[in-house]
Amino acid sequence: MLKKLLSYLGSLIAIISLVFIGQQLQNNWYKVDSYHFTPELVGILIIGAVSYCFVSYLLPFSWGKILNSLCSNGIPTGTIRSIYARTQIAKYIPGNIMQIASRHLLIRQLGIAHKPLVIATFGELATLSVSSCMLTIIGSAVFGLWGHYINQQQLYYGLVIVSVFLLLIPFIYKLGIKIIPTTQEYFNNSKVLHNFFIAYLGYTLFFIFTGIILLGLVVYIHGIVGIYKMIAIIATLSVSWFFGLVTPGAPSGIGVRETILMVSLNEILESNSGALIAILFRIITVGGDILFFGIAGRGHSKNQPKIKNN
Repeated sequence: MLKKLLSYLGSLIAIISLVFIGQQLQNNWYKVDSYHFTPELVGILIIGAVSYCFVSYLLPFSWGKILNSLCSNGIPTGTIRSIYARTQIAKYIPGNIMQIASRHLLIRQLGIAHKPLVIATFGELATLSVSSCMLTIIGSAVFGLWGHYINQQQLYYGLVIVSVFLLLIPFIYKLGIKIIPTTQEYFNNSKVLHNFFIAYLGYTLFFIFTGIILLGLVVYIHGIVGIYKMIAIIATLSVSWFFGLVTPGAPSGIGVRETILMVSLNEILESNSGALIAILFRIITVGGDILFFGIAGRGHSKNQPKIKNN
């Protein structure tokens, strides 16, 4: 009975999410309504949405690597992908936490304990954060140095900060184990650390490929840009996506992500096309999320047997 109730709850959350998506598009359509939508642009938006849909497969792949390394018995890849796709759409509900809560509920149906699920959730956020920060640092350094926006003194300060952070990583790790001793059994396991690294690579590729989609839109709207600006645009995408994810109350980071993109793109491109590009890119990601929900979310079986884990 409880399993059916949770399944119905998941479906209800998905329906509510789609309603909120429609509402957000309607509320923000005036920002692009005056722009002339040519068949060529519509085609680019469709290609971008399909591309974003398939790039999104890297998210459940990475999260699955983290979760399966924490569970004594592995969860099938198809099941993880389906549950992730069905719950990811819930990020459009105000509060920006429903995707995490509903994912937790559906995975619990498989008999997975709370502890590995909670650690996997925080592990996902931490890994996304590190990936986003590294791409941002690289992109800022490349754009700043070769674009002559960073002087030598700023470079030295930046290298010192990065060096200190790298030196502190072992101490941060030991402090985390001391504060949360229950995680020691996981993070002393080489398999867990290996899978976290694979997840880090997966999230990094997600940011890079999504940044390339944004770059294609930039080229169409603004024109060809240099290699250093390309790298900066990918870095901008990663930091805007991450802050949109972790900002409380912002459904799917709506407003937060666009603001960061708009300000950053205006600076990088030295033009005022940032707002238009940010809104058009939101249309691409919303379309991609809906496609991802419809394609990847169908594979989850309601009769999936329980997986025994501690």
